[in-house]
Order: sequence, then C-alpha cells, then structure tokens
Amino acid sequence: DCTPECEQPTCQTRCPKPDYSQCSIDCQTPHCSVFCPKDSCQDSEGENCSSPKCSTRCARPVCYLKCADHVPCQNVCHPPRCTWNCRNPSVCAKPQCRLVCEKAKGCAQNYELPALSPAFTVNRQFAAEKAHWITFGWGKCGELCGKSVRTRKVVCSTGEDHECSFAPKPPTQEECEDNSGCNQWQTGEWSPCSQLCGKGVRTRKVWCNNDDDKECLGEKPIRQEKCRDYGSHCKKCAVTLFGGQNFNGWKQTFAPGKYTSDDLVAHGAKCEETSSVKVEGLCCRAKLYEYGDFNEKTDGFKVRLSVGDYDSDKLADKGVEDNDVSSLKVFLDERCVREGERFPGMKIVEQLGLKAAETAAPEPVAQDEQDDE
Repeated sequence: DCTPECEQPTCQTRCPKPDYSQCSIDCQTPHCSVFCPKDSCQDSEGENCSSPKCSTRCARPVCYLKCADHVPCQNVCHPPRCTWNCRNPSVCAKPQCRLVCEKAKGCAQNYELPALSPAFTVNRQFAAEKAHWITFGWGKCGELCGKSVRTRKVVCSTGEDHECSFAPKPPTQEECEDNSGCNQWQTGEWSPCSQLCGKGVRTRKVWCNNDDDKECLGEKPIRQEKCRDYGSHCKKCAVTLFGGQNFNGWKQTFAPGKYTSDDLVAHGAKCEETSSVKVEGLCCRAKLYEYGDFNEKTDGFKVRLSVGDYDSDKLADKGVEDNDVSSLKVFLDERCVREGERFPGMKIVEQLGLKAAETAAPEPVAQDEQDDE
C-alpha cells in the first residue's frame, strides 16, 4: 500500500552563448517568377501599344544561421526528493514510512543543480512533473440497444507506458448499456445496381433491432430504390486479335472502327492466323468477317462477339472457319449504353474490372456504328 511521493525538481534549459563571429547565413535559392497582367493590347493588333507591363515577384527568402562547432541546448534538473506514502497499515499501529537510500561511499547526496558553465546561459527555468497516466473520454457503447463494451485511450504522460508502471494503469474498457437505439429501424448497405450501364434497382436489408417490426418506432425505411449506372466501363471498347495458340502469339488491339483486310495488315495483324480474340468493355461488340470487304461481294461467315475472351475452339463454335478473319468492325452497342445489361453478379464484374451502381449523370455517346445488321 505504499507509493512514492516526489517533490517537483527544479530544472533549467541551458544554451551556449552565441559567438556570431563564427556564424554565416545560408539561404535557399529564391523562387521568383515574372507576372504580366492582362492588357488591352492583347485584344488588338498591336498598334499604338507600349511594352507589356510585367514585373518580377519573389517568395519570401528562406535562410538559416549556420555556426561552426554548434553545441545544442540541454536540460538539467536536480535529483528528485522522494518519500514513501503509505496507506492502510496492516502491521504497525503508527507507521512511519520514508524512503531510505544507501549513499554511495565517498559521495554526498546533492540536491543542487550542476554548476553553470561560463560558456552557457540559462534560457528558462521550470519544474519537472512526475510521470502519470492520462485518460481520454469513453467512446460509445458497441451496441445501441442493450449491454456491450465501450473503450477509451490511456497513455503515460511521457509517451512510454513502462515509465508509468509504478502506478496501476486505469482500465481501457468497461461494460456499458445503451437503450437509445431500442425499437429503432436498422438498415444494411445498398446492393450494387441490378443493371450495368442504365436504369435498375438496388436493395438493402431493413430490420427492427428488437426482432419485432410491430414494436419499432417511426416509418419503416425503404428497402428498394431506383438506380442508374453510367460508369466509364459503359463506353470502354477495344478488341484485340491474337495469333499463335490461346492468346500467346502476336497481338494487335483495335479501337471502334471498320477495318478491311488491308487495314488489318497495316496494323500488324495476320488475317489467316487469328486464333483468339479478346473483347473489352461491357457494351463493346466485334464483328468478324471471312472476306476483306466485310462480305459485300462474296458470302462468308459473319460472327458477332460481345465482351469476353474467345480461344480458337470458342471462335469455331461461333462460326469462324480456319482461323481466318479478313475484316473487322468494332463498335459500341448503343442500346446497351442507353438501357444497360442485367447485373451478371459480382464475380463477373470483378473479372471485368467494372464498378456497379455509379451515379454520375449520363453523357451523350458517339455513334460509332449503327447496329442494323
């Protein structure tokens, strides 16, 4: 039941007396700029105009005093005077408690400040305080209806908890009870929009925190509302052709547009070696043609692809013959951009790198190609 009681030691901050003959001033390179205000001559043909009225403006200089062999300031304190403070004695009827320290042989106990060196001056004088625990306010209860736990921050005044270990640390958490939220409606987070690139609906969970809707106060919050998604993914569109096997050979990427066989070759594609195709963008579409003029003069296969990866087997299933793609159309599906696609699930959205339920205002979409075929 004993704790140490200490008087506040007297302390001083001592700094070396400056010898400015050993100092120099060091300044950073100033930041200056030329400023020319707006002039009526800017709107004329330069007749009867004098020179521009420009001026130089500089920021405030940043300078430092540099001194040779600089000695930093230092704090000095006399040793603390401490005694034991005892409570609730259990052995002695009239206890007399005090701190008894064995003196070092040949040394006298000194409670005076060290002698001040002639090269130093006292900058300020103050009293040191005993390390102690600092407690902050309690946080809110973990639950708004019923019993739970609340916490608070407790730190040592020195910033190091072990320096306050001589005294018990106040508790950092305690049980609490809060009934302010009883009989209140609770809501979960909104789901992603049911439609990508267009209008849809989103839902959320709504419940009474005492498990009985009849006892909850106020009007029940809505659990469904309209939403619209016009994110950047709605207008993203790129198609990549690959040679080799399963996306491992040469590759060339095409933006929205029409590409004849000559255009494909000019871009580095090899028409007879197109083994796989990648379509990027939820509303992006690609049409693959067997002949280089989009089959205008000769009938051949015409395959339409939406977003996804297509290897040689998938292309063959779609109707591409002999890995031969001689012309290509890449375009945005305007209906998709305007009306959207039904939400395909978070897994597919994550694979495509999309973000559902964006609420930016819709922007006009350029008509890359009217899909009239």
